[in-house]
Amino acid sequence: MKTLVIIGNGFDIQNGLSTSYWYFHQKYSDHLDDHLVYFPSFFDDQEWSNFEENLGLFDEDNFRENSVWEPSMDDMIESSKYVNGYNDEIFQKTDELVCDIQKAFKDWIREVDLKKATKFMEFPRGFKFINFNYTSTLQDVYSVPDEDVLHIHGKARGNIIFGHGIGNGNQSSSMEPNQDQPWFEESYQTLASVTDKFHKPVKKILEEHRTDLEKYGDVTKVIVIGHSINDIDIPYFKCILNAYPDAVWRNWNHASQEYDGVSVTHNKLLSIGVPPEKLYSLSSKKLGRAYPMC
Repeated sequence: MKTLVIIGNGFDIQNGLSTSYWYFHQKYSDHLDDHLVYFPSFFDDQEWSNFEENLGLFDEDNFRENSVWEPSMDDMIESSKYVNGYNDEIFQKTDELVCDIQKAFKDWIREVDLKKATKFMEFPRGFKFINFNYTSTLQDVYSVPDEDVLHIHGKARGNIIFGHGIGNGNQSSSMEPNQDQPWFEESYQTLASVTDKFHKPVKKILEEHRTDLEKYGDVTKVIVIGHSINDIDIPYFKCILNAYPDAVWRNWNHASQEYDGVSVTHNKLLSIGVPPEKLYSLSSKKLGRAYPMC
């Protein structure tokens, strides 16, 4: 008999850590605003609450028109160096944009100070964990053995996988050649690759970790703590549900006047097939009473 715990960002936040995207915005907005202006979804999301998903829509035309000087037809007739120079500059500017955003995100995650965490509960020994967070809160604050924690998207001090789940991540390779301006085909492919580079390859990750996700044996309970169960992560939940069909589910989430995460996540779990009679959802504020510290 085993208990499998799925950990989301709400857990780190409840421990008092600055891991919501609001903190990322506060620290890096001045540095990244010149880049993120080319991602239209950020226009309606001023505080980056959906930061990763917002990276799935890139305004290639706006970027091309405002970041690089485009040679005229006369210039290109005069010399091919203008075409080559333009394509090279597009590559340089997009590479700068991608690298700056990736570096800022990784730096922010790595700057989270676990010494500021406030432990509020105790996990019984023997629990196994699937951690969607990059932090090592479980290991460093709750003394969970590292071998009992699967960091499905990487760890802060190692490789971090982040990004959107829109499309299949192969936009640049599947684009039709530009018939109107074939001389700029290289630059068009470069621009299309921006959303590819920010794509989170969930299908690939799931296949790499399927054995890990299905190895826990006689799982009788699945506990979800602080996970929003967003669409991009649904395949992982379905895999776990299929691997342990007899387990009961306990879903702990945040509830406030503005957002009832308990009801929202409860309904999402029902929608992927968790049986109603095996699912109970509760406010994460009660976790300390359910799993009190000694």
